[in-house]
Amino acid sequence: MARTGTAALAMLAVVVAGVAVAAKPGPRPPTAQGAFTDNLDALDSTRWARADGWKNGSPFDNGWRADHATFADGVLDLRLDDVPTLGEPYASGEVRTNGYYGYGCYEASFRPARASGAVSAFFTFAGPYDNGGNGKHNEIDVEFLGYDTTRVQFNFWTNDDGYASRNEALVDLGFDAADAFHAYGFKWTAAGIAWYVDGNLVYQASDSATNPTPKAGESLQKIMLNLWPVDATASAWAGTFQYPGQPLHARYDWVRYTAGADCAVTGNPPPPPPPAGDPTTIHVHELAPALDARATQVIVKATIVDGQGRPVADAAVNGAWSGAITSGDTARRTDASGVATFYSARLRTPGTVQFCVTAVARSGLTYAAAANLETCDSITK
Repeated sequence: MARTGTAALAMLAVVVAGVAVAAKPGPRPPTAQGAFTDNLDALDSTRWARADGWKNGSPFDNGWRADHATFADGVLDLRLDDVPTLGEPYASGEVRTNGYYGYGCYEASFRPARASGAVSAFFTFAGPYDNGGNGKHNEIDVEFLGYDTTRVQFNFWTNDDGYASRNEALVDLGFDAADAFHAYGFKWTAAGIAWYVDGNLVYQASDSATNPTPKAGESLQKIMLNLWPVDATASAWAGTFQYPGQPLHARYDWVRYTAGADCAVTGNPPPPPPPAGDPTTIHVHELAPALDARATQVIVKATIVDGQGRPVADAAVNGAWSGAITSGDTARRTDASGVATFYSARLRTPGTVQFCVTAVARSGLTYAAAANLETCDSITK
């Protein structure tokens, strides 16, 4: 449930004193955005905007604050608390895409808040203030009504500025969604909408002349995630909200959109993003010295990785011995796991032995000695 919009695109003729005057044209419809996957590790401001400094009005009993939508530990956290905001008793968080999307598959992994009167949502939306094309209210919902998070509600609105249609469907999950992350999604096509839980089809709504589903040709939609408390006008729907004395949280792990009617809602988590760092550099990740069974020889395993932390095979590693033992292997190559193994000469007398890497080389890669986590290590025998 949401609100927003500008005037629909149209060219109107106004007759003034018998003279036809062309009215100013309305805004152009937006361009449909392409596929994306977002692991929600941090705010991608090219894709998302945080709601901040406004309120929706009834039945929302909150104002939106950007600091109530935070990214940490690999998830987006939407917080609902009792900070008075814009004349409302509560504050909460919402993020919405900057662009608009059409037919395709929409998926998100999240954990809703468990509390009567609290709504946790993943949905698409367009309307008078977020105009996806025709300026009318179009919406497709995955919503949790916090009084019972063992069920999920699916819904849609088509060109319905008066919220007159009734398409809600409550579906039993067989688990409590507030206990763990699960994937929820829907496939939107001209033929209708199909909703999924963890990649399994659980509900469908078919397009019909008497009850049409939204059409991308009429209005594209933004993707939105939010958490909000209902006021008294919506308590019969979502339950009466009473602040529990501490903040409520809805947490989102990832969001994915796949464009086109041939897409598939899989529920599978996306692969983790590639690690940061320069893949063209190499460095020493670890030196692990150990003694043989008789404590007469030192064995050092040197692990070489690239700038993204991946093991580097067939790297030439050079080193030098010092201390109680000054000779042994000084040149070895790394194996498939990025480890080069060096053996010292044998010595029965006790003492401290040190091994230092003096050089690392691999064709096409640059040795970044300053990035070494270890360059020398020692062991006492």
